Amino acid sequence: MGKARIAFRFGHFGDCYHGSQVQPDVPTVQGEFMHIFKKKLKWTNERMPVPMASRTDSGVHVRQNGGFIDIDQNRWDAMGEVGFMKAVGHQIPDTISLFDARQVDEDWSPRRALHRTYRYRMECMEGWIEPEIEDFKHLCSLFEGEHDWDNFCRRETNRSTTRVVETCRPWINSGRIIGFEIVGEAFIWNQVRRIANAIFAVSTGYESVDKVIEARDNPQTEIDLGLAEPDWLILWSVSWEGIPALESTEPVIPKPDHSSSRWQELCRQQQKEILIRQFDIIQGRY
Repeated sequence: MGKARIAFRFGHFGDCYHGSQVQPDVPTVQGEFMHIFKKKLKWTNERMPVPMASRTDSGVHVRQNGGFIDIDQNRWDAMGEVGFMKAVGHQIPDTISLFDARQVDEDWSPRRALHRTYRYRMECMEGWIEPEIEDFKHLCSLFEGEHDWDNFCRRETNRSTTRVVETCRPWINSGRIIGFEIVGEAFIWNQVRRIANAIFAVSTGYESVDKVIEARDNPQTEIDLGLAEPDWLILWSVSWEGIPALESTEPVIPKPDHSSSRWQELCRQQQKEILIRQFDIIQGRY
């Protein structure tokens, strides 16, 4: 009996899971899908049946990620995308939104993505001061290009830390700088959050541009510029050759209300509201 490789795309709330990658005894997104496909729908007996495009830490929200499942070809032929969406959609919790599904080549891998785009909302960080736009553009541009990012990642033994950042630019919303958007084929563990903290440190005067350049250009010398919180990071999109992008309008994001002593909690709610609106648009509800 032949197998069909089914690629599917989804988003999820990061604060509801201990990351995307399966871990023992804690809820994860990969674990949720594995439970659905193996235990509830009984579509597979494989030990690790759901590879994903990008792994994310606990607290990191995801507007769009992707994975695949190998199922019997005759099952897919009988149900198609509509049946797949109904079957899985009835099982997944409200913390995950399923967008689409399609059959792909048998050797297709979500890890071989063309681009991954992250957005970090820096205005939610304690002490953030909105910089001048040209200064911020220049600061973001320091993180573009091919570099050894050893000072901007969680170090892992025997793993290359050289990556290409295609673009890093201000994230502007409602006429103000709210953070930055960064695009690359692939990122290393904690790379975006460490870049975020470096940008924050320079923007608020805690570190100099020269220090950032030194950390970037001297990976053999350990220079720790800190790790930003996961709460304000969103995996915005992942793109693959031959799969159309999930289009949506830019969300309108209210300015943080600093009159409240719990303004960061309000920002955390806004992060989820951004995702909910995006999920609704992507799923065609608007």
